Amino acid sequence: QWAVWQVLLGAGLIVVFSQLGDLVASSLKREVGIKDFGSSLPGMGGFLDRYDGLLFSVPVFYVFVRSMAVG
Repeated sequence: QWAVWQVLLGAGLIVVFSQLGDLVASSLKREVGIKDFGSSLPGMGGFLDRYDGLLFSVPVFYVFVRSMAVG
């Protein structure tokens, strides 16, 4: 059973690092002159662009959950 503060902290970490992952991926694409990772979703970028936010949030979430399970 997780306490409310643990759930809020986890959610906050996901929000922050998801945004960071999206910004880093966009920055990398701009560096190499790529607008999107594909054209499968017109007007929304490619299919892989939907997962840019997971770049940092998934590893951070994994570490967070593992650290909460230990304590």
